Amino acid sequence: MNTAPKVVILGAGFAGLEVAQRLANTAFEVVLIDRQNYHTFQPLLHQVATAELEPAQVAFPIRAGRRRATNVRFVCAEITAVPAKQPWVETAVGRFAYDFLVIATGSRPTVKAVPGADRHSFPLKTLEDAIAIHRQILRCFEQALLTRDAAVQQALLTIAIVGGGATGVELAGAMAEWIRHTLRRDYGTLNYQRIRLVLLHGGDRLLPGFHARLQRYAYDYFQRVGVEVWLQTRVSHVTAEGLTLPNGEFIPAATVIWSAGVQPQRPGMDEPSGITVLPTLQSTHNPWIYALGDVAIAQPHVPMLAAVAVQQGRTVAHNLLHQVQGKPLRPFHYRPLGAMAILGRHAAVAQFASLTLTGFVAWVLWLAVHVALLRGIRHRLLTLLHWGLSAYRRERVGQTTTTQQPPLVSMFRTQ
Repeated sequence: MNTAPKVVILGAGFAGLEVAQRLANTAFEVVLIDRQNYHTFQPLLHQVATAELEPAQVAFPIRAGRRRATNVRFVCAEITAVPAKQPWVETAVGRFAYDFLVIATGSRPTVKAVPGADRHSFPLKTLEDAIAIHRQILRCFEQALLTRDAAVQQALLTIAIVGGGATGVELAGAMAEWIRHTLRRDYGTLNYQRIRLVLLHGGDRLLPGFHARLQRYAYDYFQRVGVEVWLQTRVSHVTAEGLTLPNGEFIPAATVIWSAGVQPQRPGMDEPSGITVLPTLQSTHNPWIYALGDVAIAQPHVPMLAAVAVQQGRTVAHNLLHQVQGKPLRPFHYRPLGAMAILGRHAAVAQFASLTLTGFVAWVLWLAVHVALLRGIRHRLLTLLHWGLSAYRRERVGQTTTTQQPPLVSMFRTQ
């Protein structure tokens, strides 16, 4: 008779995978559940959106990483319900009982906070999001070649990015490089002066949480490469034709990308809801349930970063091993590892405690850290190859779109 304690892990992001890896080949029976059969390396999604990397380079097959873990089973399924008072999880393929439950289902973009943003803007949270943005940009450029209406063409060639945090800043920098060095050549008959890249941020400085020197560097860099930075600017409404500001000003834009924050994504619930946890990362309502990553609400507050998720994963795995042995549990203490953001070729910012770096040194460091964090030697080698082609040959990987969707031109009012 198998008496191994059953651990069900919901979500195969950074947090969930870390717990599964730490529990591999232990006395636990582990079931890892996710609706996708791959782990997405989210820090590089902006490079998929701008044709610098192929989608497969940021998607690591989960089963490949579990081959040597004889006690870990992966189930690809949608989670439909997590009953509060029952020791099981409902999925689209059946019910899974547990002795311990680990909830690591992450977060989702806050697109519903602004009317129309959920229907007419593009988030950047999943691999599908990055591919959708990539195709949308190419679709707009293709159709801009076909219209003689100046107003419609201007809207097609305007890209608005909402949110000046690390995601928005890195995407804006990658988009500027893509436009200047690839799309400008590929669509040479277009008037380059008509292409607009607008970065809107509600705060008074880009990159909240970074050192003021790095915030100024990012702002100055964007001024040099032609990114329009609108600070202290919020969006009140988004439509298929563009976005409206609180003062009534309208920015015609066929592409609006939403990177203005995320909110917890609790399994089995339509509305955003986090899980309040104790210092040990156990739920305040049930000591057999753990929550970590973006879905956990902890005190003191910790940032929604991959580094936090990984560190929490180590703590949860440690506490599970101790809990079944009746040993004291360890409270989670976040150890900041620094922060960095890439802006473009030879341009990045990085900070480690009181040390701040910009330019080429920060850029090389950003590349080294992110290639080291990728899973699998093949992913690392291909990523280095594509980075080299992009940085020194100005070459991008496959740029593809489709004509199967309705023409964008029909969405805009002609003058």
